[in-house]
Amino acid sequence: MIFTTPPVVTPVAGTGGQEAFIFGYNFDTDAPKIYETAPGYPQSAMEFMTGTEFGASPFLFPFKEHGGKMIFYDSVNDGIFSSVDLVNYYETVDFVMGGHAGDFSRLYMIPNMAHCGGGPATSSFNGSLLAAITGWVEGGVAPGAIVAANTNTASPFPAGAPFDPRVAVNFPTGGTRPICPFPLQTRYSGSGPTNDAGSFVCVKPR
Repeated sequence: MIFTTPPVVTPVAGTGGQEAFIFGYNFDTDAPKIYETAPGYPQSAMEFMTGTEFGASPFLFPFKEHGGKMIFYDSVNDGIFSSVDLVNYYETVDFVMGGHAGDFSRLYMIPNMAHCGGGPATSSFNGSLLAAITGWVEGGVAPGAIVAANTNTASPFPAGAPFDPRVAVNFPTGGTRPICPFPLQTRYSGSGPTNDAGSFVCVKPR
């Protein structure tokens, strides 16, 4: 609804509400509207809401040469935007920069985090990112893994089906995990408590 051009405004409920809009959505005729413009909307939704195909330039040579440092992060389980877009952009930056994006930037993907935060995830990490970028800019220390916390006080998963009980075990409440810089991924070391960041290592996926 938001990304259709022009945006579609409906009541939340009722015969002409959001549910009716979803079930009446036609992928042949409605989906292309995210690429269209309209009076009062000189840019399509895809032009201003994504940086992979249109707006954001991957040519960051002036930024790098100026000594700039940048940290990207994204939520893997965002219900609105696909984190794949940011991965694609970061990989494009790395290609354009001759494989040297890591000289001035880092990308962190947050497993299970919802839109901008929340979810059954280690989604509390803002202080860690601030310390990371400060140490990089002011101290010249490039960040590695950052420690993120799951501050849920109760399991977000129901006790029974359809959830596998191991899901709740693997995302315990009050735990910490390292978030590794892309393309590295977090893996359990094989020993130690699963709610302790010290029990995990960063590995390059196959």
